Amino acid sequence: MRRLCEVDALRALALLGILAANVWYFAEPEFLEHGWRSASRDTPADQLVSFATTLLIEGKAYVVFSFLFGLSFVWQWTSAQRAGAGEVARSLRRFAALAVLGVLHGVFLFSGDILLAYAILGCLLLALRRVQPRWAVLFGVVLLAGLPLLLLVDTYLALSGNGFSAAAAGDPEAARAAYAGGLPSYLDFQLEAYAWVLPNVLLGQGPMAFGAFLIGLAVGRTQLIERTLRREVPTARLTLWMVPALMLGLMISWAAAQMLWGPPGSTEPAGASSAQDPAGELVGQTLIFLAGPVQAFGYVIAALLILRSEFFRMLTDWLAPAGQMSLSNYLGQSLVLALIFSGLGLGLAGQLSAAAVGGVVVTLWLTQLVLSGLWMKHLRRGPMEGLVRAVTYGSSRQG
Repeated sequence: MRRLCEVDALRALALLGILAANVWYFAEPEFLEHGWRSASRDTPADQLVSFATTLLIEGKAYVVFSFLFGLSFVWQWTSAQRAGAGEVARSLRRFAALAVLGVLHGVFLFSGDILLAYAILGCLLLALRRVQPRWAVLFGVVLLAGLPLLLLVDTYLALSGNGFSAAAAGDPEAARAAYAGGLPSYLDFQLEAYAWVLPNVLLGQGPMAFGAFLIGLAVGRTQLIERTLRREVPTARLTLWMVPALMLGLMISWAAAQMLWGPPGSTEPAGASSAQDPAGELVGQTLIFLAGPVQAFGYVIAALLILRSEFFRMLTDWLAPAGQMSLSNYLGQSLVLALIFSGLGLGLAGQLSAAAVGGVVVTLWLTQLVLSGLWMKHLRRGPMEGLVRAVTYGSSRQG
């Protein structure tokens, strides 16, 4: 089936969000060991970068990325059916390839890897691929809303009970030194962090990612994306869905950013470090989970409305190649960030300001857009996409 360049462009935008969210685990690796923020923001510019990240990106980007991943699975199954191929065997080979890449990625580059979770959840989605779209939407919404609401209740009970205390935050400087140290120190850190992070990804982000998978399944089965791009869904209806979602999501995210970082431009210690305000950190993280799916829903509609416009055709064409090789770019982001912040390269963990880290994000993403465009002019798919395709089809053919 014909690739939709608007969806590839949306995937490229999601990659920016993934990069902007994940970079802090490289720049401040202590977050991987205990899950608490420890770095304060010393200048208004630094605080604004962190505030904007929470407001616009945290908890949203991976929901969009997961939705698109689930949507792509539907299209791949449809392609297999049209070719008369076994969709189950082909999908299982693809998931196996993603699982291997995920483990390697998690151990050696980024312990917050999502590919292994996608591979496991993909097998479950495969079993549910024939579920009616309305039931897929219902189950997806329950998962996307249920976990944040449970966390909200749990947070309320924890804070209303007597003797609330946060888990020990550990030693940030020791974590940074281990992460930015030599290869043995770095690998020890990675293995320890991966053992701690993996269950949290599977049990925390996993259910919400699967909820987004199910929404992607329903959207793919009903061809809602195609109908939206053909303007068969009225713009007024899309706007009616988009505006409340964005308003509600931004309101909740604003409250989360205030809890975590204080008012915009503030450099007050309270709210800038979870070690100083563990209750604020707990509430803020819960609100991020609550806002994520709602805001992500609004983002997807807004992006499709923009990208389907002829006025933005050049933007769509510029973004699309990066989305076509999103797996390569996702893994490439981790490689570059590890070379910048860890002992594998420059070892700059904990040494760059938040504003400088934001500069790294923009520079790396723009570089990926340029390199992806050059790559796709000469080749049909990215390097990691070619590898996964070879495993999926049982050969190295590129057709």
